[in-house]
Amino acid sequence: MDIDAGSASGGAGFAHPLLAWLADVGAGIDAAIECPTLSLPLDHYEGALRQIAVYEAKLASLRLRLTRQAELNEVKKLSGAATTAGWVQQVTRVGRREASVSVRLAKALDQTLRSTGEALSDGEISLGQAQVIERAIRRLPNDVDTAVKAEAEAFLLDSAQALDVDDLDKAGKHLYEVIAPEEAERRIGKQLEEQERRARENRTLSFGPVRDGMGTMFTRLDVPTLAILQALLDPLARPRPSGPDGPDLRSSERRQADAFAELVALAQAAASAPSRGGIRPRLTVTMNHDDLVARLGYGTLNSVLTDSGPTHLKVKTYGDENGSGRQELIGYRITGPPLSATLVRQLACDAEIIPVVLGGDGAVLDLGRGTRLFTSSQRHALAERDGYFCHFPDCRRAEKWTEAHHIRHWVDGGATDLNNGVLLCQHHHTVIHTQDWTVRMGPDGHPEYIPPPWVDPYQNVIRPNDATLIRR
Repeated sequence: MDIDAGSASGGAGFAHPLLAWLADVGAGIDAAIECPTLSLPLDHYEGALRQIAVYEAKLASLRLRLTRQAELNEVKKLSGAATTAGWVQQVTRVGRREASVSVRLAKALDQTLRSTGEALSDGEISLGQAQVIERAIRRLPNDVDTAVKAEAEAFLLDSAQALDVDDLDKAGKHLYEVIAPEEAERRIGKQLEEQERRARENRTLSFGPVRDGMGTMFTRLDVPTLAILQALLDPLARPRPSGPDGPDLRSSERRQADAFAELVALAQAAASAPSRGGIRPRLTVTMNHDDLVARLGYGTLNSVLTDSGPTHLKVKTYGDENGSGRQELIGYRITGPPLSATLVRQLACDAEIIPVVLGGDGAVLDLGRGTRLFTSSQRHALAERDGYFCHFPDCRRAEKWTEAHHIRHWVDGGATDLNNGVLLCQHHHTVIHTQDWTVRMGPDGHPEYIPPPWVDPYQNVIRPNDATLIRR
């Protein structure tokens, strides 16, 4: 916006010198913008950038001085703004927070941080550094002596000559340790206690909508809880060694998410898992029997993620001799996130997933039984037989992180016994169910594996106990 030096004239046409100066500065900036930078010698770039930073600081100082004077003169009344920050927001189109910060900083530079204001007007510090200094001084306890605050300001101004905004902010957070080391430990301890109390009270966790098979979880945790979670996830999130199924190509974010999924599965399977009404955490999946056997179609997950829509009831209508009909409820399907038949079969192996299997007409054929799951004694026996690790070739995931897989799926008539089970980590359990690997019981009484053709065109049998290698 161009500034007319005579636009703020008094009754006799008087133009304030500030407006005339701003008009000149504006013309100079316009000329500088029009000036091509391509011809500027490379060794002049640094000097030019430093000079621009100095001018920016000086202009920021002028803007803050004008803001402070506008507050004292209650200029906000001219526009009907409720506060000076609101007026600044209207005039400059900055955000509400930035406008509030500007008004607060302008007041501090005028009243308590005069040295910081002078350094900013001289271009010795940047606007960001001035904001850091104001914030650091404001955070000091109220009973800190004025002389001590002045000493703290001087320390930060001196530090600003060598530190950027981020490092100066770190120095500001430890300011009390510098200006009063004998009191620092006690005061910092009290501040941390209050901060930690607020953090515990402000912990939040919420779930977003489910779309395209993905749900979102939003969480804010206090530092100790977050540190414990990271410590639990770290060993699970390490890249897997290359094995018969190939190298681990997952990103770090994907590995963290997979580790979290394993942690949740372990918590659900734990004997001490939280219960409600005496029942451990479990989910229900409704699916057509023929689709489940043929690994086609999909099931519906009934959980806290269930959509808010109505339950779909399946009914059969019978005619009578009077021409009227009667209806009989024969089955149901609950609205909720859909899961593929392949995933339902995998989850039903060793998770607290209760499958509700429906017939073709929707009648309930089978309500999943707990006996389909391997007991803790059976899991221990499987570990004794095959070693206390995931049994998939070259995988060393510890037994406690594994899931018991039915070699012949229970829906296909497979029994829940030692001759039909194998311990697999969550990743390799998924590999078996989704990537055409075959696991079967070998003649030596131990499971053996047949890779798909794209892994081994000869599909040689891999017996982990024999350290059989794939011929490539």
